[in-house]
Formats: sequence, structure tokens, C-alpha cells
Amino acid sequence: MCVTGGYLMSFWNRPFFPEFCSDSTLDDSTTYDTMVRIGGSWEGVGQTFKAVAGYFGWTHIVMITDDMTRSYCWYGAKPIDGVLSNNENYTFSWPILDPAATDQELDAALQQARARTRGLQTRLRRHCKQRPK
Repeated sequence: MCVTGGYLMSFWNRPFFPEFCSDSTLDDSTTYDTMVRIGGSWEGVGQTFKAVAGYFGWTHIVMITDDMTRSYCWYGAKPIDGVLSNNENYTFSWPILDPAATDQELDAALQQARARTRGLQTRLRRHCKQRPK
């Protein structure tokens, strides 16, 4: 919807202010020249996290998520993986847990993360809402 809407608004030379169109295709300011991003793209999430990691000197990063690929958390995690997993300046691992992981499995993943890093930031599942279809 956003890609088509952005294209049509550009064609008709009308401003387009999508509240949260996350497709990175919309980053092309030549094609979508009348669009003003309000929320950014998912790719921007990965680049922003890399900038924050660089600022603080973080080089060993572990990101733990579940495998709910339709959740907002997954859409935010995927670009971080894309930016950091093939970057020689970072040691990055992304353990993906079953959504029904037991407390023991969660504890084991957290202990593994703690062993590889100096800090830990978690996102609880209840905060990751299902992405609309």
C-alpha cells in the first residue's frame, strides 16, 4: 500500500506523509520525491543501531529474539542482523528461540549472551505486537 501510494502521490505531485511505511524501497527520494518520512525504514533501524554501537564502542553484540516472523520485533531485528552479521568490526550472534521457550531455555540464552558481552538489553515478548497483514 505505501509503495503504491507513494508512487501515485509523486506522480500527482501531492505530499505524502505516511505514519509508518517501513519498506526501504521508499528511501528512493527520486521516485518518491513528495514523501516525507515520519517513522523511517526498517533498514534505518539497523543503521541506527550500528551508529549507537559504534558511538559506545560495542563490538561484541548478542541479539536474542523468538522466531515470530510477523512481529514488529522481528522486522526490527532482521536489519540489525543484515548490518552487523557481515561486518568485520563486530562479533555478532543472533540466537533465535522458540516462542514457547521454557524459563530454563531463556535463562540459558541469557547466560550465553552474558558470557559473550558486557551488557544486555532485552525485549520482552509482550512488547512485540503482531504486525498487521
